[in-house]
Amino acid sequence: MPADETEALVFSVNVGPLVLQASHVLLAMAFGIAAGVGYLAGRKNKVNVTGILLDMVLAALVAGRIAFVIIRFNDFRGAPWWAVFDIRDGGGNWPAAIAGALAVGVWRCWRKPQLQAPLGAGLIAAVFAWDMSGSAIALRSAQGAAAPAAIRHIAGGKPMVVNFWASWCPPCRREMPVLAKTQQQRRDVAFVFVNEDADAAAGQRFLSERGFAVTNAVHDADAGIAHAVGASAFPTTLFYAADGKLAGLHVGELSQASLNAYLEKIARPK
Repeated sequence: MPADETEALVFSVNVGPLVLQASHVLLAMAFGIAAGVGYLAGRKNKVNVTGILLDMVLAALVAGRIAFVIIRFNDFRGAPWWAVFDIRDGGGNWPAAIAGALAVGVWRCWRKPQLQAPLGAGLIAAVFAWDMSGSAIALRSAQGAAAPAAIRHIAGGKPMVVNFWASWCPPCRREMPVLAKTQQQRRDVAFVFVNEDADAAAGQRFLSERGFAVTNAVHDADAGIAHAVGASAFPTTLFYAADGKLAGLHVGELSQASLNAYLEKIARPK
């Protein structure tokens, strides 16, 4: 059923002044469960697995990022050197991340066998809690949702990228050159720029002053389109396949590398 005909999909969670992607919050909860159960399982032998779990998370981030940069090396050629380390763009490689985490876990348990039982208990509890809570199902339910009726006609049978942005939003302003340039290059993909400024003129003024000749710019006067898909933080970018179904989403700033990675999910690589 179309997203605008049901409850809005929740892509982000507000924690005070911070806005976090829902999947990241769920992963943090799983980490907390693993640490808690691991602590209880190892308390008798005075074994604490929190440290090893943090090491596994760090290894996952590093291994996943390194693999992503290697795979998408050409996308980083024209970017500032620090972009390689900027994980805010969400660029990572899941198989490499999992392999990195498991390698650290196995190595630490081999050096200290008493870690095996509590670490295993913590990881099993986290996976069980994730599955029983319906978190995985909730995240998968977003995939396959149709684009809001207000903009779905723009796709015209093509894959579609929908970017929610505002001129007062620093990361929106930083990522706009990447999106505007890619729109010009990828005529096989429909790009839609949904502006969330209270005043439509503010968004148009920003685009004009910066020389961004984007097409399919839509002003979301009452935030109805954003509410329909559950976009409560900006920028939020949704990626729809040619069949009109949601295939990916990203909360936060996109780099050229991460944008190209998402595009490969919905369209043939260029």
